[in-house]
Amino acid sequence: MRRLTLPLLALLITWSAPGLANEVEAQNKAVARSFFEDVLDKGKLEDYAKSHAPDFVAHAEGGRLASLEDDMAAAREQRKALPDMRVKVNQIVAEGDLVSVYWTASGTNTAAGAGMPATGKSVSIGGMTLFRFERGLIQEEWSVFNEYSIMKQLGLLPTK
Repeated sequence: MRRLTLPLLALLITWSAPGLANEVEAQNKAVARSFFEDVLDKGKLEDYAKSHAPDFVAHAEGGRLASLEDDMAAAREQRKALPDMRVKVNQIVAEGDLVSVYWTASGTNTAAGAGMPATGKSVSIGGMTLFRFERGLIQEEWSVFNEYSIMKQLGLLPTK
């Protein structure tokens, strides 16, 4: 009986593993989408930590690491500078514990914030964020977007 049970169990695990992986990927994508659409787009920053692990790390420019608190503070500053900010998810892809989000953010810079003075000008920028998940929560983040384009659109670059 044991000889039949172990191969059968191994076969069942092999058949169910892809389904389980797809389910986890789908759940991770749903968390990432909700973070962008509910928290960032709708400005519900009070829900920020619901999708992130307490020991979350954002990998910033120059190898700087940002904590969950740092990341939340940056989001508050962005929302302060662009109070009407909208964030649209253009594409979302998952593989294993990674979720990639291609997004577009836009808004009007009507207040000082995020190191920028109020310009009254509108901005629209595309970017990519890669999340690594653990236990259904965002554990790590890498984001890229064109800061030069933001500064140019807001008229904050020196002219010659």
